[in-house]
Order: sequence, then C-alpha cells, then structure tokens
Amino acid sequence: MRIELEKVIPTDTQVLNLFEQLKRRVHSISHENLPTYEEHKLFVTENPYRAWFIVKKGKEILGNVYVQNDNSVGLNNLDNVETAVIKEILKVLRYKLEPLSPIPSVRYKDFHLNVSVSNVKLQNKLKKIGYKVSQISFIHE
Repeated sequence: MRIELEKVIPTDTQVLNLFEQLKRRVHSISHENLPTYEEHKLFVTENPYRAWFIVKKGKEILGNVYVQNDNSVGLNNLDNVETAVIKEILKVLRYKLEPLSPIPSVRYKDFHLNVSVSNVKLQNKLKKIGYKVSQISFIHE
C-alpha cells in the first residue's frame, strides 16, 4: 500500500477536490452548513493550518488531513478506509512533519486527533491502532 500526502499549495485542482470532499463529508466538527464554492476557495487560499495534505493511495484520492499549531490533527473523509490505511496515513504524516514542542496548558507534546463524536467508525479504528480517548469537548447549541 502506497500512501501519499500531497501538500495543499493550493492549486485550482486541489481547491475543487477539497470542495468535492467537503460536500461528501458526513461528520463535521467546525461547521453545520456547506459554504459556497467561493467561501471555500477563500478558506483554502488563506489556509489556517500548519500543514494540510490531500491523502492519495495510488491515483485514488481518499480524503485529507490537516495539522494545527496545537499539534491537533484532523482526518477528513477517511472513516471508510481500512484501519491499516489510517495507521499508514499517520505514519507518513509523522515522517513528513514532527509535532511542535510542548507548551504546558497550551500544546500537547505529540500529535492528537480531533474526531467528531458521531464518527464512531473512525474512533474504533483509532482505538485498534493504539489511540485512546483523552478528552470530550462540549459546545453550546
């Protein structure tokens, strides 16, 4: 299995690809409504992440992964891939990018993953490869 993480630059093709992924997303943490293509394009162009990658297996686009400055990682559209593929994605990510140094009460020493509470499939896959639940976040409705 050859997993590639293609850095989001962004090109027009990447913007479109990420929008198509966003339209198919079932689980979301940060938004409830789909943005317009122009809103999405502006977001991708401004790229608020430390690093952002489109995940590919050969020529197939699986999803995308981002890393924020607090060492949190988001896995998008990857809940239907095999557990071994998730493990490989995280391995390749670690090879490409090291976590930032810890800052007490600000940044954990290692990568940690943000997963929607509704994404039980991905939670179970992460548990199978050695991750554990460390925090549950609550928001006001």
